[in-house]
Amino acid sequence: MNTHSFLDYVLYNFPIVQLVQIIIVSISLPPVLILLTRISKIALHDNCKFLLIAWNYSFLICLCVHCAYIGCDFVTEKYIPENNHDPSIRLLLFAVQGFFHAMSSAQELMLSIERAVSSASPEEYHTRRLSKRALFLAEFISAVSDYVAFSCCMINTVDIASILCLSITTRYIEKRRNFMVNSSLNNKYQIIEALKVTQVMLPCGVISIVMKISSSLAAWTYAFNLIDSKYMFTITGGVYFIIESLNCMLCTTYILWNHDGLRRSTFDLFRCKYDSPIRDQPSVEKVQDLYFDALRKVWH
Repeated sequence: MNTHSFLDYVLYNFPIVQLVQIIIVSISLPPVLILLTRISKIALHDNCKFLLIAWNYSFLICLCVHCAYIGCDFVTEKYIPENNHDPSIRLLLFAVQGFFHAMSSAQELMLSIERAVSSASPEEYHTRRLSKRALFLAEFISAVSDYVAFSCCMINTVDIASILCLSITTRYIEKRRNFMVNSSLNNKYQIIEALKVTQVMLPCGVISIVMKISSSLAAWTYAFNLIDSKYMFTITGGVYFIIESLNCMLCTTYILWNHDGLRRSTFDLFRCKYDSPIRDQPSVEKVQDLYFDALRKVWH
């Protein structure tokens, strides 16, 4: 391809744009992988863990799709692609990215519902095991809903719904907590744990919707041809994936830092000191016993 300036020569012959995206993926991947290994180490109900893991896997798949998107440029040796079907697999990558973009928001929505249910009947919920049928049915329904939203270009409606539901659930659990003075320790444990999760997930939802709307603006900029430049697809496509990957990093980093159990577990992973000498991670049952002891001191 003919180039008319030094910038053209550099961008068309060297993977400058691709290297920037590789750096973004490289800093976004570690917190996602760390969260994936830490969720099973903390005391949470199995249903909550399942949804958090599904949420995290949505981010992981988004990062893998970003890697495949970068790989297209190296395979074709065209560092400034002309459009979204150069090569044609790019269209599929955008579709997969959009689907799991909506899927992560659907997990936030289902997590808020699950936490509300755990607070509505905490004594009964405490003794339940993983609700496989209900969760798999919910995942199937969310997948169909995400596909419909993606097909109708209404992905951000899922984000908005998840934010509203997280806000309502957080408020509901706070009210439930105010009437738990004479309840059993199991009830108090479920309520407080539900509140901790929703209080962390609500800011994650806000971060997520801001980032996802920003990435959607990049996609619409290309769709409506709002930039008159030969670099338009390179700019908008790169910005779209960069924002999506940064969203993965910001959300997972936020929850790792702001959820007490995940923060302790992460510090233990890196052998950092957290208020006391590092020791073996206690079992879930031991964590609950310690937590109940603390609750007795607080409530009595």
